[in-house]
Amino acid sequence: MSEIRSNCSICSLACPLILKGGGRSPIFTNEAILSLEWDDSEDSKYGGSLCARGAAMVEFVSHPDRLNYPFVLGERSTYEAAVKEAAQNLSAIKSEAGGDAIGVLIGDNLTNEEAALALKFARDVIGTENIALMAPDDIPMFRAWMGYDLSGLGPAGQKPESKRQVYLLVGDPFSEHPCTAKAVAAGKYAGRGNEVITISPEKNHSAWFASRHLRCRPGGEPAVLAGLLKAAAAKSGAQLPGELGKLIGSLDWKEIERLGGVSKDDLESAAGSMLSAASVETHVSNIFGRFGAPGLTSVMAEAVTRICPGETIFDVQFVQQNTWGIYSVLAGAGNGKALASIVSGGIQAFVLLGLDPSSVFPAAPVEKALRDSKFTVATQLFIGQAASGANVVIPAATLVEKKGTVSPSFEEDIVRDEAIAPIAGTVSDGRFLADLAKEMGAGLEAAPVERKTARAGAGESLAADWAGYAVDMKGLENADIVLVPWSEAVHAADGSISRNLLWPKITCPEPELMVSRQVAEEMNLRDGDLLKVVSEGGEAMLPARPTGKLEGKTVAATIHFPSVRKLFPWKLNERHGEISLAPVAVILGRQSEKS
Repeated sequence: MSEIRSNCSICSLACPLILKGGGRSPIFTNEAILSLEWDDSEDSKYGGSLCARGAAMVEFVSHPDRLNYPFVLGERSTYEAAVKEAAQNLSAIKSEAGGDAIGVLIGDNLTNEEAALALKFARDVIGTENIALMAPDDIPMFRAWMGYDLSGLGPAGQKPESKRQVYLLVGDPFSEHPCTAKAVAAGKYAGRGNEVITISPEKNHSAWFASRHLRCRPGGEPAVLAGLLKAAAAKSGAQLPGELGKLIGSLDWKEIERLGGVSKDDLESAAGSMLSAASVETHVSNIFGRFGAPGLTSVMAEAVTRICPGETIFDVQFVQQNTWGIYSVLAGAGNGKALASIVSGGIQAFVLLGLDPSSVFPAAPVEKALRDSKFTVATQLFIGQAASGANVVIPAATLVEKKGTVSPSFEEDIVRDEAIAPIAGTVSDGRFLADLAKEMGAGLEAAPVERKTARAGAGESLAADWAGYAVDMKGLENADIVLVPWSEAVHAADGSISRNLLWPKITCPEPELMVSRQVAEEMNLRDGDLLKVVSEGGEAMLPARPTGKLEGKTVAATIHFPSVRKLFPWKLNERHGEISLAPVAVILGRQSEKS
């Protein structure tokens, strides 16, 4: 029986694990993968822990619904015929309309090496700059990290003599990255006076463990963190650099309190707790539409962590495992151009690599572009909307079935020298691209992996970003009801993987709409009542679940389902070349009412 040491690919924690067994087999024999075990070796992250999603990795890689043969026009085909069909159609469209009529959209199911190959394929074979990483949850965090280098910002004052530990959680790390909870909970109860400070508008999994819950307005996280930073800088005498110092100095407390929904006194008290701690550990966890401005949130959280005089850790937890690796390889190539071309209708054919756009962002412009396209080829793990609508579907290998490099955090690269054998019939995205290029009459050798990871920005956009954020928050002030995304710990990211697994199917098979008690009382709602939810982005019918986890005129919907993601409108930030996501105003109506 063999042992393959690998890493869970469900989220960016990339927790280590051991797959035990032989090769693949349709039945459980000595040659099949039999079990998964924790990697409890001495240097293993989180002591070898796995969450419920990670423990399902054997189910995921051997799932009976995994695609293991190609489709051409909805009919089962051979791999060779599928590649030939894709090559002929892409070549014809390129000949008729030029390479820029073809878009290459990438999800996170690629290694860094495959991302470099995809970039070379787009430029050298197709002849287009319409190549984009579709990761609206993560890209604003990457842009903020690259666009404002805070590595030179150091602690203000002497290291405290206390042994207190403070954990600052922004969002809900315990749901998106559950193994975080093991270390944070252990740290909280390890000594007297240790604290967990959580910033969120809802009583989520992370807030349940909080010593201080800085309960902000929906979308108020950047303002709360700006207030923490302003208070911490004033108390410690820290000199904030350049544009950040100018912005924080220009913000008055009334604006911070209005936008964030947390009082000056509470923010000053929390800042004092962080400054007096021997160690401060910050985890920032965004998901589709959670923060009012994810980039600003990241900058403010990093800055307030760095000026604390104790030992500090700043951790941005990405939604998808290798989006940072792919983003750094693409180095922003074509992202804004490709997104703009989707809206303008300039793309006539799509190459979808490792993503289902209807799970990632089923916005009207995306669905229209895919519906109107002349041709689509997609590498897919499961049959979803992309596989159902594509002209050619290629069964894809997963990340744990590929050798290569993934980069789950800013300072972590994992090189897989060995991998479990892919399910029979599936191929890696790299092999598919090479075969497709060859069929199109072009050679496509493995490209050298060049990554843009150095931080160089000076934060020139901070003031403009804050001004835009303030305008958006004013719009939410006038809303009747505000929708925020809710994350379930059994699901991951956009749900395109977890919706296929057994435990999520049992515990969270369909999206729900949690409503605050105030909204429930005003509408006389009972548990399970169907509500029509209408936003600028679209509409959905969802069962109501009255709850004390929300306050005021706020509702929250399970974000791992396309019907919920469709409620968040497509807003292209042309300055940054990315999609702007935030809590959104909605109108609620009963099933029988007209909205």
